[in-house]
Amino acid sequence: MVALLYVAKVLSSYSDRRLGTLGRTRELFTLWQSKREDVPGQARQMLAEMESSQSEMECALGGRLKDKDILIIGPGQQLVEMSFFARHNRVTGIDLDVIPQHPSVREYLEMFRNNGSIRTLKTVGRKAMGYDRALRREVERQGLPVDDDPTIVAMDAAAMTFPDGSFDCVFSHSCFEHLSEPGDVVRQVARVLRPGGLAYVDVHLYTSDSGCHDVRIFGGRRESIPPWSHLRPRYRHLVQPNSYLNEIRLAPWRDLFSQHWPGVTFRLRPERDPAIQSALAPLQADGELKEYEDEELLSVYLLAEWVKPAMAMAGDGETLSTSSALASHGLVHPVHPAARPVLPIRCA
Repeated sequence: MVALLYVAKVLSSYSDRRLGTLGRTRELFTLWQSKREDVPGQARQMLAEMESSQSEMECALGGRLKDKDILIIGPGQQLVEMSFFARHNRVTGIDLDVIPQHPSVREYLEMFRNNGSIRTLKTVGRKAMGYDRALRREVERQGLPVDDDPTIVAMDAAAMTFPDGSFDCVFSHSCFEHLSEPGDVVRQVARVLRPGGLAYVDVHLYTSDSGCHDVRIFGGRRESIPPWSHLRPRYRHLVQPNSYLNEIRLAPWRDLFSQHWPGVTFRLRPERDPAIQSALAPLQADGELKEYEDEELLSVYLLAEWVKPAMAMAGDGETLSTSSALASHGLVHPVHPAARPVLPIRCA
């Protein structure tokens, strides 16, 4: 199953960020410009990233990712991740955003009611541009059949209603940076994982050059936006984030995961753009960005991997059950009553 992202309870959607009519129009136009170019290349990159993630997950699990129950947090509107993992597994996606599966007025009215006008406008605009349709055709042409009937549940990831130990894997890519209370989600992930199960979470770091989530940077049309503008006070006004961001830095992310997932391991995915790499030293020589570490500026993603222990030792040497061990780390978290209804890694 796949479980996607959690957004603050005060937000109706992770994309609920006010840009104004002109700003939103510019965003959609930039998105259209960037998405219409080289759809085959975009599909190829997405599939390569999925293959790399699968390889890393299999290394961590010590076996094939097959016949597993996988939860994806924040599957996204195109559902490529869900289709990829669903080839050999049972996949479930959760999201607060409504994800329309058909050209249905009812689904878009539901999106408008639940997620607001901004999320609806962005989705309708992207569909009207034909990007989702073109991407799906290209992904299928490259060998990945897109699931026509995915299991998607509207659910708050900070208050999941799944029973304890429901999933073998929890996967999330570029989603936790949109969570207002990520600690609650991390605890829930620990609860719904089975003993020996894997949590695989990729966080897009706010302190990376692209961490501001400005679509002009994503689309290679940054125009006059200098590197790390969102971290430099005199240029911050130039940046237009397209979604809510919690702005958590690298060290606090590591502390948060380590607090709730004992034994978690981390890897950083570095910035690949030579222009951004070479821009840092001159800025630092001019006294800018001094409050940031080089690794948080020159890394784009933090990958957190955690295999839930089957057994743990108590302080007196006695073995604890998994639930008792998690409770000793504060990982057993009750369900909120209001919630009812790419770098290949070689295994050693």
